[in-house]
Amino acid sequence: MERRAQDAFEEQAEILVAHQLDLLAQLERQLRAVHLTLRQIEKLRRPEHRVGAELTNGQRRVVLAALASEVDVIDKALETQHESCADMQRCVHEMRQCLAELRPAAERLG
Repeated sequence: MERRAQDAFEEQAEILVAHQLDLLAQLERQLRAVHLTLRQIEKLRRPEHRVGAELTNGQRRVVLAALASEVDVIDKALETQHESCADMQRCVHEMRQCLAELRPAAERLG
């Protein structure tokens, strides 16, 4: 019986490691998404995107169309960040469930 308990414990520990690696990959994905969003926002701050009195109506339309496109890209990046956060929360929840199963196994072995 003790050998099966030890095997079960080790299996749960391996699952926990897999969840940690998954969480790490999701954190990296989140960091890339945040970096992309920052770059896109920085593009919005460039002087060529500013609309002022010096632009003709045609130039203003071109600049506003470019801004709308940039806003769409930022919106997609934020959606990716939102999804990544939800994935990370699911991963942490699964890790906590795994720990709940691991705790009694550890007590039985001890």
